[in-house]
Amino acid sequence: MALILKECKFKPYYLKGITFGRTSRTLCYGLWSLIRRESPRVVIVPEFQFSFWQILIYKWFTRSSFKIVSMCDDSYDMIANDNSFSMIHKWLRYIAPRFMNDIIVLDSRVKDWYQKHFRKGIWLPILRDDKLEIANYKRVLPISRSIAAEYNLYNKKVILFVGRLVGLKNISRIISAYDKTQEDSILVIVGDGEMMEQLKKESNAINKDVIFTGRVEGDMLKAWYNVGDVFILLSIQEAYGAVTNEALLAGNRVVISKNAGSSCLVTKNNGEIVDPYDIESVAKALDNQLRLVGEKNGINERPSYMDVSFIERITNLENKLSLKKTM
Repeated sequence: MALILKECKFKPYYLKGITFGRTSRTLCYGLWSLIRRESPRVVIVPEFQFSFWQILIYKWFTRSSFKIVSMCDDSYDMIANDNSFSMIHKWLRYIAPRFMNDIIVLDSRVKDWYQKHFRKGIWLPILRDDKLEIANYKRVLPISRSIAAEYNLYNKKVILFVGRLVGLKNISRIISAYDKTQEDSILVIVGDGEMMEQLKKESNAINKDVIFTGRVEGDMLKAWYNVGDVFILLSIQEAYGAVTNEALLAGNRVVISKNAGSSCLVTKNNGEIVDPYDIESVAKALDNQLRLVGEKNGINERPSYMDVSFIERITNLENKLSLKKTM
């Protein structure tokens, strides 16, 4: 949280409230007075949560003209394959959009679904600012080279995973697929979680090396992206997966689960989308991408593999919400 706040160019204002179980079920104090004071043209709310209904009731009572726009991080898998986090969320997906002016979604296929059913939907994937982030990866190259020297990875192709070590991330199958690859490489797992010890046991049972770094943040995490060559995200349920964008910006090719919302960032130019349950096809995809990496000679600056621009998507959002005058 401290790292996020450091990057903010505004001072956030926090509301207090009463929470009923989950944080999404919080009745906020002072929400109506805040809207009266600021007189916004657009209010952006979390998806289908209590705060949305509070703001909607205020708009009805006061006959206000501001737009209500919701964020929604559903992946296409959650919609198309009935793989929602809860039944309540599934029902609200069909009810709440009727009372919104628009909805911001992460997956381009989800945008198409909302357009078809409600004539609403703006595609804004979670993206880091291309120019700023690429400059940061360049800045931490000395750290990346130190890491490569420490782990003897200078000329070794690296398959990289970044995330929580929990069941939904499907890391056991990543290890199994890695064991079946033919290309010379090493798997690096960056993160921590409840499955750490189990995954270490599984990695010890194969005839290839696996590096576990534990939890890594900030510049050190950026440095690991420079060391990686092929990034893998094999989640069986993943609303989005911002790590895919981070890896692509750092010049990693990617192998991404079809169940992850961030699979919408994958093209034939930067990686492959795979079935997270099919270990053989995942191993084949890893080998394909490792071959496309070519010969590795040290840790150097690389071009981004992102085919979607941060500025392009933000400008599109501003225009859709009439926040910026168009020429």
